[in-house]
Amino acid sequence: MYSIASEWKQVINTSRTAIVKAGKTLPIAAIEPDAVLTHNTIAVYITSTTANPKWYKAGNLYQAFFVPFGTAGAAQGEQLRIVLNRYIIYRFTTFPSLDGNKYVLSYVPESYFKDVKLQVWEYIGTSQGATLDSLDKTAKVVLAKSTSLSAQVAKLLLKG
Repeated sequence: MYSIASEWKQVINTSRTAIVKAGKTLPIAAIEPDAVLTHNTIAVYITSTTANPKWYKAGNLYQAFFVPFGTAGAAQGEQLRIVLNRYIIYRFTTFPSLDGNKYVLSYVPESYFKDVKLQVWEYIGTSQGATLDSLDKTAKVVLAKSTSLSAQVAKLLLKG
């Protein structure tokens, strides 16, 4: 399902470097790219050229949906702990009623990073996996078939 390269689209490829003020390294601010994503499966890769080879944690990735309520216009979806120097595929929960499932990402690197590179790919293939809607539709089809079979069995029992 995920092995076809043309079904992945890179949507984020950005780097940040920490600022040094008066000899003190300030933490890298949250990276909030302008990319709007619409598919629920993404791949993430985070690296740092100055990171200690023993470091594992890369920081947190947050998902935010555009919502019609409240004053902020967005509500936090899911939060992921990201591992440094490891490709990760993640499938978010799908909320089909929220404006076409449009969402944005925000990445907060660990405070001790001096540089970081964030790369995100969106899986745009047709096989997005099971969603709540597809499971609901399947359940309704199965229920309809079993109801029909039950009616046929009842007719046969009445005849016999």
